[in-house]
Amino acid sequence: VPSGCLVSSCTEKSRLGQSVSFHGLPVKDAQRCKLWLRAINNPRVGEDTGVEIIKGKTICSLHFKLEDFDGRLFGKIRSALKPTAVPSVFAVGPFPDDEQAGASNAPPAAKRSRLQVRLS
Repeated sequence: VPSGCLVSSCTEKSRLGQSVSFHGLPVKDAQRCKLWLRAINNPRVGEDTGVEIIKGKTICSLHFKLEDFDGRLFGKIRSALKPTAVPSVFAVGPFPDDEQAGASNAPPAAKRSRLQVRLS
């Protein structure tokens, strides 16, 4: 059974061969875990949710900035998050110009780049 992203508005599911990576909540670092839970703002889990409930839950790579990843590890981009990474990219839907330009089929990294530019 594929696991999904813990961000409420996200529909990404873990599937073999996909370009989106999934990252477990940092349950061994209580302070960082609270930051993640506060950032994703999921009504089902809060910063006081017990470790036994959130252990094994994941957040997909679409919710992190490119600079949150340590591309040197394993020779891949999005292979590992830096210890300071906190989810900070949250899209509600396609941007109007994406649909007009036919860019809705753009790869997730391209969509994320456009989102970061708009948020900056």
